Amino acid sequence: MVYIIEVDGFKYYACSICGLIYESEETASKCEEFCKSNPGKCNIEIMKESIGYIEQAESGAFTLKFKVLAKGEKIKPVYKICKHRLNVYKIC
Repeated sequence: MVYIIEVDGFKYYACSICGLIYESEETASKCEEFCKSNPGKCNIEIMKESIGYIEQAESGAFTLKFKVLAKGEKIKPVYKICKHRLNVYKIC
């Protein structure tokens, strides 16, 4: 089940297996299907659309890490997230 991450009024979607974050739910679903079918492997074409990833600390806390935009125009911040509902996470 794809994770929905709500940050500053925007929704992002993450593969529940590898933790890559996408702007579209469709792409996150494609990533998740690939991960299920090919454990331990990544599809480069799908990964190119990733905008960041979820990192889990040993304590169990989750952190969102967004990539720098291609032209370096701005850097998206890092957020700590907490589970809000079944597959929905928000900044905590």
